[in-house]
This record gives sequence, structure tokens and C-alpha cells, in this order.
Amino acid sequence: MTDLSKLLSDWSKAISSMDVTKGSEELLNIMAGLKVPGVNMDALVASQRDNLEALSASNRAALAGMKAVGEWQVKILQETMQELTAAISGLTKGGSPQEIAAAEAELARKAFETAVGEMRELADIVGKANQQATDAIVKRIPASLNEIKEVLKLS
Repeated sequence: MTDLSKLLSDWSKAISSMDVTKGSEELLNIMAGLKVPGVNMDALVASQRDNLEALSASNRAALAGMKAVGEWQVKILQETMQELTAAISGLTKGGSPQEIAAAEAELARKAFETAVGEMRELADIVGKANQQATDAIVKRIPASLNEIKEVLKLS
């Protein structure tokens, strides 16, 4: 389990080190140097920087969601293995066929209830991550459209 946790942590660090704004900064600097009649290039570049920041915030939120799902999966796997070990131990103690059948039925009931609860938890994690990832972009769109209208106004 430790190896899986370490791999997940290493992967998460690698993904989080990716910054889409670095490569785009060079492009924005080139755009800033262009002279287009009737277009305020400084304002356009500033607007695009804000858009990139919103995209970066969205990516960070999506990454945090992916990390949360991965951590949740590791936690569930560990709990499942512990419960499975305990269940097998309990079944091997023996008993009458009726007692064994009752124990198996109880294990199946608990497994179903656990699975339903875990699916709800996973749905909550994914839903929150999706909401956070889209919020940054959704908040930026109206401002970006207004900025573009202003930039494109001919003086």
C-alpha cells in the first residue's frame, strides 16, 4: 500500500508542476509587441493574462480533485483489505451451515451498504472538484467578453 501511496504522491507532484501559463507568457509578450490599428494591445494582453490565470486556477482545482479521488481510492482499498481479512477470519471459525449462511448474508449486506456509501462519497468528491474547476472559468467569461469589446472599440 505504501508503494501505491508514494506513486500517487509522485504523480500528483509531477502533474502539479505543469504550469500552462509559462509557455503562454512568451506568446503574450509577442502579442504585446504587435501594433494593430484601433486595438489596444496592452489591454488585450492583460485580458488574456487574466484568462490564463482563470484557466490555471481551473487546472489547479481539477488536479486537487484528481488527487482527492486517488487518495480516497487508496483509503477504500486499505479498508476493504482489512475488512476482507476480518471476514475470512470470521468465516473460517466454522459453525453450523445456518450460522455460516447467516454470516455470509450479513457480509453481503454490509458490503452492499459500504459500496453505496462509498459511491456517494466519490460522487461528492467529483462533484465538488468539477464545480471548483468550472467556477474559475465561468466567473472569468463575462469579464473577458467585456474586455474584448472594449479592446476592439475603434478610437
